[in-house]
Amino acid sequence: MFRSTWIYTLLMLLAASFLGFTAPLVDFLYNKGFTIMDLTNAQYGFAVIILWLMILPVIKRVKFPRGKDWLFIIGTGITSAWAIFFYFKSITLLPVSLSIVLLFQVTWMVTLLDVIVKRVLPSPQKWIGIAFILGGTVLAVGLFQTKLPNLSLLAIGYGLLAALCFAISLYLPEYMSNESSPIVRAALTLTIGAFSLFPMYPPTYLTSGVLWNGLFGWGIITGLVGQALPLLFMLVSIPRIGGRMAGILSAVELPITVISAYFLLGETISWLRWVGVILILLGICFSEISKSSSNKNTVRNRKA
Repeated sequence: MFRSTWIYTLLMLLAASFLGFTAPLVDFLYNKGFTIMDLTNAQYGFAVIILWLMILPVIKRVKFPRGKDWLFIIGTGITSAWAIFFYFKSITLLPVSLSIVLLFQVTWMVTLLDVIVKRVLPSPQKWIGIAFILGGTVLAVGLFQTKLPNLSLLAIGYGLLAALCFAISLYLPEYMSNESSPIVRAALTLTIGAFSLFPMYPPTYLTSGVLWNGLFGWGIITGLVGQALPLLFMLVSIPRIGGRMAGILSAVELPITVISAYFLLGETISWLRWVGVILILLGICFSEISKSSSNKNTVRNRKA
């Protein structure tokens, strides 16, 4: 039982790691001349194509969702896409370091959602883990080393909306049943997310010619690493580990972003940022260890 739990935990960590690597990659491609709108649409477009191509050969054998699962899939698809939209809106008005701090309020937001829905408070160890993660986030993005401009409520609102949408998209999959195939749920979720972005990000890359001027290859890579694989891993793992733990494990995205930016973009990382990375990892380990301990105690009590 515990071995299988660690497998799902590892899948969630891999999903967050892929997302963490994608952010510097998108920044790298943005500096190469691609627009955020084209990069976002290409990510979704190619991810949808990749997943449906994987499904088509076995479409008669896969199980499609039924009943309430459709509501959770639609909700996950829309909120995950809107999280990207609001996050990109925030980084046009705020320093990237502050936008990331706002986005990673997702850690306590998922926990709060869980408390509201289930009416069960986290353990003291879990709160300590969250505190480590939030403190590490502030240090890891170099917030203390950034001179902040005058901040508008609108800009902060965009950042917090991004975090809230991300939190909901992490929490809803917990309530999806395992009756349907995860790859089908992932394909449907991304398809719905892509269509929900069209009013804000029209898919002009299909007609502008940019697709055949370098975006095609990068679209496949970012679609696979930035959308298809992370979502598939999340939809496999979250129903098993729960939305609250998924929110905590997703914090590993930030250390991966910092390390990837160091290698891919040549960004310098001060000792304070390294301390932040370590604090985040300690917070994740603390939360996961406390969860494993509580699971073992529950099993012992049942046997007794």
